[in-house]
This record gives sequence, structure tokens and C-alpha cells, in this order.
Amino acid sequence: MSEIKRLYVCKSSAEAGMIISLLKSEGFDPLDLDTSSHVGFAGADLWYYIQLPEKQYELAKKFLTENNFKDVI
Repeated sequence: MSEIKRLYVCKSSAEAGMIISLLKSEGFDPLDLDTSSHVGFAGADLWYYIQLPEKQYELAKKFLTENNFKDVI
């Protein structure tokens, strides 16, 4: 089974939905948005993370970076 990797961090679910749609339109397979926050050692984590299979990470990162998306992880 392929590992999952975080690719991008968003401040809102609307932004995350847009990035997921864009990636899907380019042939990538991002996971559906998990809208629930979780609590870590430093408190609540309220960011929205775009995740996809690790084997697609480098190409997706390059695609987003070349198109001026700045919050690539």
C-alpha cells in the first residue's frame, strides 16, 4: 500500500477544496478533505492539509510551486 504524504496546508476548507479540485484536474489523486481538527501537544490544529500518495508528491509539489502556490509543505 502506498504511503500518504502531506503536500499543502490551507487556512480554509474553501481554499483546500480549490487545491484538491485543481490537483484532480491535473491527474493527481489527493485524498478527500478531512475537515475535523485534531489536538496535538501544542493545542488544536486548525489547518486543512492536502494529502496524496507519496509516489505523486514530487510531481504535485513541482506543479504547485511552478504555478506560484506558496504553502507547499
